[in-house]
Amino acid sequence: MKTIRFSPLRSRIHLLAVLVTLFTGMTSCDKEDDNAPAQPKTVADYIVENDDFTILEAAIRQAGQLDAFKNPNLTVFAPNDAAFKASGIADATALSIMTKEQLTAILQYHVLKAAVASSGFPMENNKPVQTSLSINNQAVVAYVTNGPAGLFINGAKVITPDVQAANGVIHVIDHFLLPPLSGGSGGGTLVGVVAADTSLSLLGTAALRVAAVNPTLAGVLTGTQPYTTFAPTNSAFRALKLSTPDTINKVPVNTLTALLSNHVVAGRLYSNNLATGNLTAYSTGKLAVNVSGSAVTVKSSGLMTPAIVTRANITATNGVVHKIDRVLL
Repeated sequence: MKTIRFSPLRSRIHLLAVLVTLFTGMTSCDKEDDNAPAQPKTVADYIVENDDFTILEAAIRQAGQLDAFKNPNLTVFAPNDAAFKASGIADATALSIMTKEQLTAILQYHVLKAAVASSGFPMENNKPVQTSLSINNQAVVAYVTNGPAGLFINGAKVITPDVQAANGVIHVIDHFLLPPLSGGSGGGTLVGVVAADTSLSLLGTAALRVAAVNPTLAGVLTGTQPYTTFAPTNSAFRALKLSTPDTINKVPVNTLTALLSNHVVAGRLYSNNLATGNLTAYSTGKLAVNVSGSAVTVKSSGLMTPAIVTRANITATNGVVHKIDRVLL
């Protein structure tokens, strides 16, 4: 039988051809992998991988809610780090004072259980939408405004709408949202908001005194119809030498009633619903509002210098509270 022998040169050529074929095949596979479409990321992935959401990520992890942001059909109003800072939360360490349950409730209040693009919200003011937060088996609502100025939720502006995720849609907002209070004196009503805020304790004293003799005004502040309250801080009362509950209780109750009535306006008016012009207070007096960018002032007839809104858009079940630095006389 004839033996076939390969010369060393022919062997090397054959080996080279085999290697070229293998290399070409591997390169082709690599190119196919490179051109493969990127897998869609969940809302959780987007937040974790984006450096603008470090505080939100920390809140989610502290609450043990990362998997919840992988659930299907979500709309998430996501505050970025700048939004937290604008709301007084400088960094993730500031979250340590909150319990896991508190953080979970707050996070759920930023989420809707359906994927809704910005165009899916009706063109109207303060449309109630059910959030993922439920208290006593009742969904807690937030209020969405869609109009020429953009999309807002509880007065927070959507600065980047319609970020698509594998499990829903993200709308980036410029402020952190807090749900209405539950429990406590006054619950989540306007009275409850004031009672829970130590910087409004003198206003709370005045409100309690008035409520004892004026059930109509008390009913406005605790009822179901929406009202907006411009709430003077303790510093504002101290500027009038009303520095303690005792000094406030010495003021004639009719005077206090007229004073408080001057701080209440019908309707749920977040900062984005306010415009330069006049509002009619519950006292029927006129309040002159001036809006310049994000700055809002309000002036009553008895003031020389307008009061500045120092903190806006505190949501109550029956309205909204804006803190101000002067009493509206």
